[in-house]
Amino acid sequence: MKNHYLNLISTDKRVNIAATNGTETLASADDVFNYIDSNFKNWGCDKAEQPTKEMDVEVYEQIEDADYQKIFGNFNQDLDSLFLTTAQIKSFVLNNAKDYVREAEEWTTFRFLFKVGNEFFVADTRVHSDGKRDVRVRRFSYDGVCHAEHHHRIVVPQRFTD
Repeated sequence: MKNHYLNLISTDKRVNIAATNGTETLASADDVFNYIDSNFKNWGCDKAEQPTKEMDVEVYEQIEDADYQKIFGNFNQDLDSLFLTTAQIKSFVLNNAKDYVREAEEWTTFRFLFKVGNEFFVADTRVHSDGKRDVRVRRFSYDGVCHAEHHHRIVVPQRFTD
């Protein structure tokens, strides 16, 4: 089923996130990010998580304006099948993001769905052309529009498409 807001751009290669031990969080990832949103701690998103196995992911480019509910809801899958842990997000940014940075742009934004307890959040990471990286957090319920003109990258666990 086609996602009307996103276009799959990782069709040409396997994108893999290594296994994680679950102890790393985005709130404490100053070894990867030059700026970390304080709301990771303020909103309780700085908790250790379960270890994860190696996982393949898909990278999409946003092609239509939409909010988070439309972007992630248009996969027609339970949100629990679309989120990554914060340790996996950190690993992707460190090891895979460079392959999906937009050429000749000041920065490229990558968005990831993650969950703390029963609440979903979105990690917004920016990879700058000078190599710096920022990470911000928004509640999934945030209804601001993400504009397609910026060609945001959306990263989700690999799904088996028809």
